[in-house]
Amino acid sequence: MAWSNKIMIYLDKAVNIIYLNLLWLAGVVLGLGFFGVFPATYALFHLQKEEAYKADYPSYLQIAKSFFTAYKKGFMKMNGLALIYGAILYVLWIDMQLVKQMAIGLAVLYYPLLFIMIYVLAAIVYTFPVAIHTEGTFKQKAKLVLALPLLMPVQSIFSLLFFLVLLAAAYKFSIILPLCFVSIYIICIERFISGELMKKGAIKEEIIQENM
Repeated sequence: MAWSNKIMIYLDKAVNIIYLNLLWLAGVVLGLGFFGVFPATYALFHLQKEEAYKADYPSYLQIAKSFFTAYKKGFMKMNGLALIYGAILYVLWIDMQLVKQMAIGLAVLYYPLLFIMIYVLAAIVYTFPVAIHTEGTFKQKAKLVLALPLLMPVQSIFSLLFFLVLLAAAYKFSIILPLCFVSIYIICIERFISGELMKKGAIKEEIIQENM
């Protein structure tokens, strides 16, 4: 009986992962694509701390309510950040295309621009845990987000490599994308990064408890 209960719990968690991914996709569609990505991602990160999600047999209706409450709460703020990050990445991409046309520039400027782009992508990953788990002004949080890729280089590299591994798996098995791609990434990164942020003193355990 004990083993059957454990199996049921694991199966339920697998269903939860699929359900979270579908919620994220619904959030993206609700935001008409681009304007839904950051709010849906924020809501999924936020959901990891909700009691409704952490229960052994959570209520799917309650999970959906918690998700869309966080989605609505962070919609404007997250889209503001999405526009900023999108503009920065677009400018960097244009610069890299221009540099490719220059024989000298390709050797001198291409890799620094590539490094900056990777740095910005790492900062995006930290944006959501910092927004959820830390207190302070927008300026203070922005400084922390920009500093974390340097303060936590191993974690930053791991986060990006893990994304590439999932992307490769999704390329091989396309069913991963609609079923669990985003939810698996966010669940793993949230647990990994939050623990490391506590070790670094960037966030405190009591702040996490308050957000649960």
